[in-house]
Amino acid sequence: MDPGAQSLIGVVLCGGESRRMGRDKGLIRSEGLCWAVRMGRKLLPWGLPVVYSIRAEQEASYSAVLPEAYLLADRMGLGGPLNGLHSVHGSWPRADLLLLGCDLQDMDEETIGDLIAAYRAGSAECYIYRDGTFAQPLCGIYTGKGLQRVLAQVPAERSLQGLIRRMHESSLQIKRAGAFANYNSL
Repeated sequence: MDPGAQSLIGVVLCGGESRRMGRDKGLIRSEGLCWAVRMGRKLLPWGLPVVYSIRAEQEASYSAVLPEAYLLADRMGLGGPLNGLHSVHGSWPRADLLLLGCDLQDMDEETIGDLIAAYRAGSAECYIYRDGTFAQPLCGIYTGKGLQRVLAQVPAERSLQGLIRRMHESSLQIKRAGAFANYNSL
């Protein structure tokens, strides 16, 4: 399956270094499944192809857990989730990308569904949730067209927050704050 054949691709970000957690967050098991698999399953109701963004050194461990999944190793040399976004966008520059952090284990179907509905009805370059003035970038949709425009500009952005500030955004208010609980330690 070529994820780029679809206009919207789900991207589960697993390539973080998990310094605060002390172990690979995407491989932590909960309710019998690793966190990466749980996040990928949260995208099933919308029929999205799912790409798991990982670091190159994680490929063997993720291949063992997700043998049928599409794994894409980060290749941009940037830090944090921006590396995964750049890498997936580089592989499918026309596709729009729905990013989900693997540590957002409480993310719910309604929050994802509202985001997709806003994306389908809108014409912005990115769709994100806001908690007051703070953007929540890891349950967000970034259009290929918007990414091409912003990433072609110099200097390159070094954070998702900076990227969002340079994009034409449509923001949604968070209905359920618990959906954005970020598990950096157990």
